[in-house]
Amino acid sequence: MNYFHLRCDDVTLTAPLKSYLQDRLDQAIEKIRDKVHEVHLNIEDINGPNRKGLDKQAKLVVRWNNKQSLVIQDKDSKVGALIHRVLDRLESSIDRRMERGLHKRNSSDSMKQKGVN
Repeated sequence: MNYFHLRCDDVTLTAPLKSYLQDRLDQAIEKIRDKVHEVHLNIEDINGPNRKGLDKQAKLVVRWNNKQSLVIQDKDSKVGALIHRVLDRLESSIDRRMERGLHKRNSSDSMKQKGVN
């Protein structure tokens, strides 16, 4: 997974959580791997270790080969729930992107069949 960069500031990820993260990310990106340049995930404790509340923040940035980016940010008090939700949102975004791409291809193909350029 050489396209993936993980940074954790004041947050410790357990080995099982890291494995879950990598597996889910690979699964989500697999569909569009040839279009992805790199993925950055930054997880930080924004309030420090002694404060409670929604203090864990994740920022996921997917950089496409065409220089565009997808940015997903979220907060939670629990790192596991935060990672799960961010990856769910990534999968939904990828599915929407694929549907739009397929829709555009189908629209242009049908216009070509009708003789419209």
